[in-house]
Amino acid sequence: MARADGAGLSAAGTGCQGGGMRILIVGAGIVGAALADRLTRPDRDVTIVEELWPGGGTSGTSYAWLNANDPHDPVYYRFRTEALRTWRDLAAGLGDPDWYRPTGNTVWATGGAKAELADRVRRLTALGYAAEQIDAERLRAIEPHVQAPDDAFIAHFPDEGHIHGEPAARGLVRRAHDAGAEVVTGHRAVRLTLDGGRVTGVRLDDGRDVPADLTVCAAGRHSPALLGTAGLDLPLVDPAAPGSAAPCLVATTTATDSVLNGLVHAPGLSARATGNGGLVLEAVELDAGIDESVSPERVQEVGEELLSRARAVIPGLDADVAEMRRCVRPLPIDGYPLIGPQAPGLYTAVTHSGITLAPHLARLIDREIDGDPAPELAPYRPDRPLTNTGG
Repeated sequence: MARADGAGLSAAGTGCQGGGMRILIVGAGIVGAALADRLTRPDRDVTIVEELWPGGGTSGTSYAWLNANDPHDPVYYRFRTEALRTWRDLAAGLGDPDWYRPTGNTVWATGGAKAELADRVRRLTALGYAAEQIDAERLRAIEPHVQAPDDAFIAHFPDEGHIHGEPAARGLVRRAHDAGAEVVTGHRAVRLTLDGGRVTGVRLDDGRDVPADLTVCAAGRHSPALLGTAGLDLPLVDPAAPGSAAPCLVATTTATDSVLNGLVHAPGLSARATGNGGLVLEAVELDAGIDESVSPERVQEVGEELLSRARAVIPGLDADVAEMRRCVRPLPIDGYPLIGPQAPGLYTAVTHSGITLAPHLARLIDREIDGDPAPELAPYRPDRPLTNTGG
């Protein structure tokens, strides 16, 4: 059995139930955790089921960047900027916890990529997003340990940041539990239970049935398998397919004196601070072939390359790779969230950008459960024609 979540919650489930509408949330990554936090109230009986522990899957291993740094789709851009505001409000209500890090993001480009970054800054600024070109002196003030090439185009996005995914999910689930939610960890939902065409809850891997008036699938990459038990499809990129973009490798380092103040995106490297004095390192182009059969030797090679790139960006970096983590992201085929009812008694909430979107999605889904359709979610229904691109 998996460990408890660290919040004093037993694997068998604890909490009090009040006799209202029964809502079952499957998955306690950041989306499920935000839903549990938002949906728990006296007139509802909320249960959250998680195979591992809150934040123990993708949310706890991802780079966890909070941003709306893409201006190409105006509707989705506005959706993401609203999500950043929701995060600020949520964090303020929690007393600005240590796991919420609105630290800013510094990006630079060289060669032919400079024009693209300059255009992005221009377009985002025109939309009212906090984005600016900075020089090397300003870079040193923001990130004293970082060095960019002399000819780089450097941009700064002060309103962006990151979260520490596992403690964030754990904190949100803890607050839901304290408000009366039932929390079941260490057990997997193996199938949806049905009465005619209506979803009535889930069956767990120990044979127990968890009944619900409304089941919310927030199981991330595992959602297609669960939904498939009721004959339902979800258009996610298959992480097991050759060349799949869903899996990635993320390195964490030992503690270092060369810690970063915010996020840094350099050519070939994304880096940010951990919560314990180290760094998180990632590079998209190193993720090719990182499937379930990836060899330990390949994982070690990627770690060594990430550390080498980090030492080029952060001269004098005095750290080593402490851990390599394989992260499998839920990637909708067209890049956009998959949010909404899929059958009577069933609501799906799955997205690639869960770190950025989770509290905002929870707020809108809460409205819909109360019978108030959210027009902001209309473009992102699971049964939409897959004609969108990007995201």
